[in-house]
Amino acid sequence: MRNIAIVDDDANIRQQLQSYLKKYTENFGEDFVVSEFSIPEAFLTNYKSNYDVVFMDIDMPGMNGLQAAKRLRELDEKVVLIFVTNLAQYAIKGYEVAATDFVVKPLEYTKFETKIARAIKLTDDRAKSPSLLLRVEDKMVSIKMEDIRYVEVQGHNVYYHTSKDTYRIRGTLKESAAELDSNEFFMCAKCYLVNLAYVESVKGNVVTVAGQDITVSRPKKKEFMEALAAYHNKR
Repeated sequence: MRNIAIVDDDANIRQQLQSYLKKYTENFGEDFVVSEFSIPEAFLTNYKSNYDVVFMDIDMPGMNGLQAAKRLRELDEKVVLIFVTNLAQYAIKGYEVAATDFVVKPLEYTKFETKIARAIKLTDDRAKSPSLLLRVEDKMVSIKMEDIRYVEVQGHNVYYHTSKDTYRIRGTLKESAAELDSNEFFMCAKCYLVNLAYVESVKGNVVTVAGQDITVSRPKKKEFMEALAAYHNKR
């Protein structure tokens, strides 16, 4: 069972997305529970992290979709976010809020089918996310790799910054990099290893990862941008 939210001020678009989800169910046997919201404020009020996929219109009166998405990411970093827009040039801004994809109006079922299938695969992959076992002081701690925002080294200590806490262990960044997926993580400087999923923006040689500004070393900049592009292209 997949929980879907549709946030769009246009009732016709909401109805069309509902019909596409129903058709997808008929074709592939997926079950969806769909909640509709005509304004993002209603969606965000008392938000609970129980949605698998959120379809969010960008061009809405009052709080627009980009503003709503930024607030959503403060509440839920993992939900799959798909923008619905007739302004394709705005879709690139989805990069700032870790949007997975976008659907351009007027809607077409064939394209929608591809995007919802990709979203479902992503939620399934996340559910199977591998874990990392760390020795933190006198105990062992298991953390999901997808929860790691970035890894930082200071002297002989390595800090794993996650969505919930920061864990310190003894070791080297090279050892940490060897344990993490090279397609998901990138060593952008000698002291930092970042999770590409949490990259919010890149300005010059500064990359913002989950609100933290990290400097990318000049020799690594080109390789980092290529890794970031490859990461988003495969999603």
